[in-house]
Amino acid sequence: MGSSLVVLLPTSGVAGYIDESIHDNAGLYLIAVVFAHPELGQRVNRELAAVVPTAARPHWHAEDHPTRRLLAAAVSALPVKAVAYGCAFDSPAHKEAARARALRWLAVELVPGVRRLVLDRRQERQDETDRRVLRGMAGRPPRFGVEHSSSMKEPLLWLPDVVAGAAAAHVLGRTAEYTSALGAVLRGVQVEWRA
Repeated sequence: MGSSLVVLLPTSGVAGYIDESIHDNAGLYLIAVVFAHPELGQRVNRELAAVVPTAARPHWHAEDHPTRRLLAAAVSALPVKAVAYGCAFDSPAHKEAARARALRWLAVELVPGVRRLVLDRRQERQDETDRRVLRGMAGRPPRFGVEHSSSMKEPLLWLPDVVAGAAAAHVLGRTAEYTSALGAVLRGVQVEWRA
């Protein structure tokens, strides 16, 4: 899967933007990474904000079905690629462990040449755990840097929010309509299943 991303999206200057979709009832923690050039931020802000003009930012969880369809279609028109990784958890106490497994999986399969990962900011303790997990996978010297940013300030974090929501809806059997709307942007959805 990684090599196909290299062919389809030049990695020079590309960063990976990461967000999640958590489903307690199903025991699914899904993260999505969207590979994009940082200069794309203004275009993303303009085009996705046009879909949800009344919100401070689009947020998958808060949107209705027609708006989600439009968001997925807007993302499909952008020069980006995405992959989603889902990990299982058996109780809410194990959600962070599922997240850590998903982040490790992402790091192992990270496209060569991606030098920066940007995650949506959460609580400081959780952000520190993310940094520890990913820096542990980065190697020495590190293959990539890790940072957190607020999706209120970084429109490129809106993209993995859409991809994670669409991929989770598909994995959970709710609808494949959103992943279909993402088209060639979504290069794969990989899920760890419980034994």
